[in-house]
Amino acid sequence: MKGVYRKVAVLATVGTLLGQVGLAAARPPSAYREYDSTLFVNGGFKLAFPKKGRAVSPRDKGGEEAVSPVLLPLSVSSFRTVGNPIMPKRIASGVSDLDADTRRQLEAALLTLLREYEQMLDRNDDSRLKNNLAGAFNHLFGAAYRVLKGAGLSSEQQKSMLTQLNAGFALGLKDQRLSDRQKQELYEAAVLSGSIILGLSGEGRDKDLKTARALARSLLEQLMGISPERIHTEGEAVWVD
Repeated sequence: MKGVYRKVAVLATVGTLLGQVGLAAARPPSAYREYDSTLFVNGGFKLAFPKKGRAVSPRDKGGEEAVSPVLLPLSVSSFRTVGNPIMPKRIASGVSDLDADTRRQLEAALLTLLREYEQMLDRNDDSRLKNNLAGAFNHLFGAAYRVLKGAGLSSEQQKSMLTQLNAGFALGLKDQRLSDRQKQELYEAAVLSGSIILGLSGEGRDKDLKTARALARSLLEQLMGISPERIHTEGEAVWVD
């Protein structure tokens, strides 16, 4: 996996990955550098997170009774793929000054990250999260939390966040309809963003961790509409105020 991270770094230092970092002696370049995260953002879709200890507030004009996020099936944030992955090619195409061969290699490296995410789901016997927006954004959220807070979420906290994300997508999709293609784009963007954050932080060097934290904050704000300061945990629960 780390080899893929390094490959992406080598290929994407121009355009989407910003800034030059000197090469260490007898060592490949750092896994990632800061990139233009707007390439990962599509449609301005915003999630609505339930407040601690409260059901999700209704947002439709009819004032329907609020539904507890626990009662919503995971299928409400699932979608059907429209074909081959979309974001790897789009991101690779968005990198300026790359020749055609290097661009193809970058696209292939990003495709590998998507495959490895779904292989991880298979290993964890959690294939229900394939093609599921809540699962993909939980991957991004967990990666960002680990980097920014210095520790990962517990399994129960991950389940808590997954439930809230699922409810957030259920409510958000009532107000802003998305096609399956748009949902696939969001899914891939979240998966790739989380994997990039984890890959960079896994390098272990101070400057890599600093960049990972900056990316985590930026992607939380741009893809999820939240800041790290709004995230809280208590026992088995995690919530966004």
